[in-house]
Amino acid sequence: MRTAVIIPTYNRAAFLPHAIGSVLRQGAVDEIDVIVVDDGSQDGTPAVLAALARDHANLLVVRQANAGVAAARNAGLAALTARHDLVSFLDSDDVMPAGRIAADAAVLRDRPELDLTYGRMLLVDALDYARLAPTEGARRADVVGISLSAALMRRRVIERVGRVDESFRQAEDTDYLLRVFEAGLRFEQTATVCVYYLQHGANMTRDLAEVRRYFVRALHLSVRRRAADPALRLVKPDFALAP
Repeated sequence: MRTAVIIPTYNRAAFLPHAIGSVLRQGAVDEIDVIVVDDGSQDGTPAVLAALARDHANLLVVRQANAGVAAARNAGLAALTARHDLVSFLDSDDVMPAGRIAADAAVLRDRPELDLTYGRMLLVDALDYARLAPTEGARRADVVGISLSAALMRRRVIERVGRVDESFRQAEDTDYLLRVFEAGLRFEQTATVCVYYLQHGANMTRDLAEVRRYFVRALHLSVRRRAADPALRLVKPDFALAP
């Protein structure tokens, strides 16, 4: 099964090669594609991506005027082709652990009735980029968080749920995942650590007031959808709905 991993990015030239490298190590060229959407970066990101694309045939670069992370995710979804069976995401300042795709792709291969898997996140405050793993002694927390990076979805999930809501400046992944888990899709919660989530001073989520505002909006929209359609039920992984 061929997997596409979508990486939206904006002014992350220093982090981006490591994020991309962590995905490229997941499988052979005919198994993994990386779709990077450059959301109008003003730093060295275009040059970094041009150099990497010359060396990696399975790296596709999409560039757009700055429109926000939700629009960048949608540009990545629009770049999917018929050959892509599975889809996941990675933020451009994070790293995908070795073997992450293989572990959950095997679950989906063995259980064709499943629509997606949902795994774990390791929150860390330092990464060793030589090993693409947490630095020895780094603070870490192993959690079931709310992140599109924790999901590995069959293409039919995207076709069912649709586009990311571009009115969200933050918590667009929360809104999307709530829509996924309202849709009656079949999923397996796995023990796979799907992402090393790097906590640093430039995280988009550093503005806690804005994060909370959009998070509450995502919850509110979910409640409204379910009130309007009693057939919808929120059947979700075992995570706490908190920012």
